[in-house]
Amino acid sequence: MTAIDAKLPSSPRPGGAPAPPTGAAVPRRRLLRRLRVAESPVVLLRAPAGYGKTTLLAQWAAAERRPCAWVSAANLRTGEASVEPADVVAALAQQLDASEPIAPLPLGTLADAETLDRRLLRTLDAVLASRARPLLLVLDDAHLLRGPSAATLLSLLARRLPRGSQLALGARAEPPLPLARLRAEGRLLELDARELAFDPHESALLLARAGARLDAPQAAALAARAEGWPAALALVVRAFEDRHDPVPTVAPSGADRLLTAYVREQLLAELEPAARELLLRSAPLGTLCGALCDAVLARSDGGLVLRELAHANMPLEALDRAEQRFRLHPLVAEALVAELRRSDAAWEARAHARASAWHARHGAPVRALDHAIAAGDAARAGTLLWSGPPGHVLGAGARLDGWLRALGAATVAANPSLALAAAANRVARARAGEAARLAATAESELERAPAVGDRAAALLVRALLGVDGVAAMEDDARAACAADLPHPGWRELGCLLAGVAAHLGGMPEAAQAMLERSDRHAGGAALVEALRDAQLALLALDRNRRGHAHALAVRAVACVDATPAAREPLVALVHAVAAFAQARAGGLAQAREQLERARRVLPDGADLPPWYEVELRFARARTLLRLSEAAEARAELVRMSHALRRLSGAPVPRAWIEDAWARADAFAASAVRGPTRLTLAELRVLRLLPSHFSLREIAARLHVSANTVKTQAHAVYRKLGVSSRSEAVARAREIGLVEATYG
Repeated sequence: MTAIDAKLPSSPRPGGAPAPPTGAAVPRRRLLRRLRVAESPVVLLRAPAGYGKTTLLAQWAAAERRPCAWVSAANLRTGEASVEPADVVAALAQQLDASEPIAPLPLGTLADAETLDRRLLRTLDAVLASRARPLLLVLDDAHLLRGPSAATLLSLLARRLPRGSQLALGARAEPPLPLARLRAEGRLLELDARELAFDPHESALLLARAGARLDAPQAAALAARAEGWPAALALVVRAFEDRHDPVPTVAPSGADRLLTAYVREQLLAELEPAARELLLRSAPLGTLCGALCDAVLARSDGGLVLRELAHANMPLEALDRAEQRFRLHPLVAEALVAELRRSDAAWEARAHARASAWHARHGAPVRALDHAIAAGDAARAGTLLWSGPPGHVLGAGARLDGWLRALGAATVAANPSLALAAAANRVARARAGEAARLAATAESELERAPAVGDRAAALLVRALLGVDGVAAMEDDARAACAADLPHPGWRELGCLLAGVAAHLGGMPEAAQAMLERSDRHAGGAALVEALRDAQLALLALDRNRRGHAHALAVRAVACVDATPAAREPLVALVHAVAAFAQARAGGLAQAREQLERARRVLPDGADLPPWYEVELRFARARTLLRLSEAAEARAELVRMSHALRRLSGAPVPRAWIEDAWARADAFAASAVRGPTRLTLAELRVLRLLPSHFSLREIAARLHVSANTVKTQAHAVYRKLGVSSRSEAVARAREIGLVEATYG
């Protein structure tokens, strides 16, 4: 079946009866099972055009043992007018007589009726009451019946059918029935668009029968794009056939001419002008609500019109039970936007700009950003990024990438707010080099056109990068905290960075005070909160307060778990510190688990700020030593040495690394038993042998004489069973005493 509308394969025959379902129609077995076991006297299939209502009713009728009376209101329609109830009664009389003959007089009365008066209703009532056999009465396109007379007729049919009978209605909108009462009485089974939509199996079957040569992933992608709407699936396939390419290579678009024509003819044509205008002009906005439509379109009936559209022939889904928020089918929205661009190309940007302002006023900054970027308003987007919580920038990941990509690299580079936001995000995603280039571009722009808010943001980003040393990092962070940042969450980041710098600079009391100044309820990013608690845990470990450190580390992990930030690379430090704290508290299994989580979240080739990498490598190394994995610990200490070269004025990490190396050497010394056991002094020399330093330079670094180093080096050669420095290094690598690189 390649029908545009799924009802085409089973269009009614003259006289109203349905055509037998064709072999090309997709069998709706899961829905047929529900219909055939349903005991509700009234069944309503309500969905917009193209959801296969008539096909499903025809398949049900074909599978029924009861006689079926079928009336299609669409066949009785003249022009654009609604269907007269008396015409339905006349068609119904023919169908009832075919299933169980009616007495001549009542049949003539029913068949020749011109108006639905009381006499005709009494006659129809008597005929229904006289039925001896239960039947299935199908009234398709019931939405074409309107007005009080139609309501009277449908109520009579629903009430007076013989026991064991069912009235099945197919409709694009709610028919004039007391649906609320029927629901309350349990006498109504309803299938709406969500239930009538094709499931993945049915979608794949339709595509296969339509002749589309698709593999499983392509079929699944098309089905997901169409969201189970049969008409959309058929049209997408036909669109590719028109391009003589039955194997789709691009995602289907609602802007395709076949889809736009279908939306125009089958959906928009039936709407009143005011409703059509609201739908067209609000289509670019995504999620809709009455107040938003009123603000953007300067009207006051948006909520009422949206609710009416959701109950009419429109793929507009209510997102809540109160029917306050609505969502258009994506392909329909695209088709409407395509129509709008043809008639008023400038409106889309204006609508997005107004929607951005409305969302910002109503406390929805992410939606405000979405619309500002859709409007192409880079200045507003930059302002919104820094006036919102840090979570929009740090840990925003793919969302921020999408925003910036939509604006374009040149626009981002030319706007300091955007460039700084991108830089902060790149740091959070372990791309510090790229972040530094973006920050430098932003600062160059600020030199030409200073802006107070952007200057504070630049200070924060500079502190986050920490490339100018610990003292400058603390100064920049404190200056950012003192600046008038629009959102208090940014002050929380400033306090964190100032606290880190003070800690690494050897001022633990100042660090503690700065870290505790940040407000946990300021609306900052989960990543910032977690890093702050991890830093407090490191401070507690420095002071040998193991229990307190353990509690802080557990809280740090809890800050990010079950949040999008849990997947961000900078979370690696949170897990590494938690591993260190767990190991110090004796929880070796938990420490190993946290260490593995830190490894998984950090990508290969991660480019990290020096302060961050120093702390990460230190926490990992100390944990690995606790886990008796000395070779890996020494490798982490080598990497820590590399990072420490880029971090000036940091006495605490230098003490950390010396202590860690001493522990690693002590571990190695205890691991080499027997007469070949290396002394700690010999291990210190061995650790420096892979470097480019001469023995005299090694002696200077160890503050001993050159002769002492020479004697210790020869002792190392002898104990390792080698005769040269290079052989000693190779042998030491084999047994895990040194790493392949030296820092």
